[in-house]
Amino acid sequence: MIDLMDPTIPVGREQIDYAPRPRSLNGLRIGLIENTKTNSEAVLRKVAEKLAAAHGMTMEVLVHKPQRAPLTDSQLAALKGKADFAITGVGD
Repeated sequence: MIDLMDPTIPVGREQIDYAPRPRSLNGLRIGLIENTKTNSEAVLRKVAEKLAAAHGMTMEVLVHKPQRAPLTDSQLAALKGKADFAITGVGD
């Protein structure tokens, strides 16, 4: 027998309170979380550039963190109040 999991049904976990979606993307402040992989920062900056052109967003914060490491308290503090949302890095 094959077990299938339905990702829409919580399995013994607490409910996650997601941040509310903004009514508009115009003028939002972007935080970037770069994970030190090759090309991660370049890809993130390009995404931020495209969002700025399309929606008048601004890139306000760039945080560098090691791969697979959680953000430190100081990195979270750098983002808090300065970015409306964050995009985490990719690379390679």
